[in-house]
Parts: sequence; C-alpha cells; structure tokens
Amino acid sequence: MPTLLVKNVPEDLMKELRKLKVELGCRTWAELLERLVKLRSKEIIVIGEEDIERARRAVDEFLELREIVTEKWGEGTVLEEFRRARCHEAKDSNARR
Repeated sequence: MPTLLVKNVPEDLMKELRKLKVELGCRTWAELLERLVKLRSKEIIVIGEEDIERARRAVDEFLELREIVTEKWGEGTVLEEFRRARCHEAKDSNARR
C-alpha cells in the first residue's frame, strides 16, 4: 500500500481530523480519507463576490421595505403585526372547532 504524507497541517485541524477519525470508526488515515471522499457532496456550490453583493443588496432592500411598512402601519413593527395576525388566525380556527 502506498504511503500518504501530509505536511504543514495546523494543530487545530489535526485535532479535528483525529476526532473525526474516531467518530467515523476509521482505523487508518487512508480509511478516513476514503470515507471523506465518499461522503462528500456530489455538487460543489461556489459563491462569488457578485453573488455576495447581490445578497447584500437584497437584504438592504428588505430592511428598507420593512421600515417603510412599519412607518405606514404606525405603532409596532412588521414582526409584531405578523404575530398579532397569526394570533387572530389561531383564535379564529379554535372558535370554528
């Protein structure tokens, strides 16, 4: 069997790998490596800077919308109004029973 040599692995990573080796019941490092390869996700998702920027803009727009809706509704926040509405729905459904 060929030898596997891994260099310059930080100690905290080695601790995690040792723990994982025990948790997965692997006797050798090669067995752990084989398990990790087999358990890996079939698809790799890469998030680029453009995706991150679009997500940031979407969050900012949502927060802006939340402020506008809260201003129009007056007292309370959108979340409070949503909870209040859900409470009424629960009471209505209990009354129907």
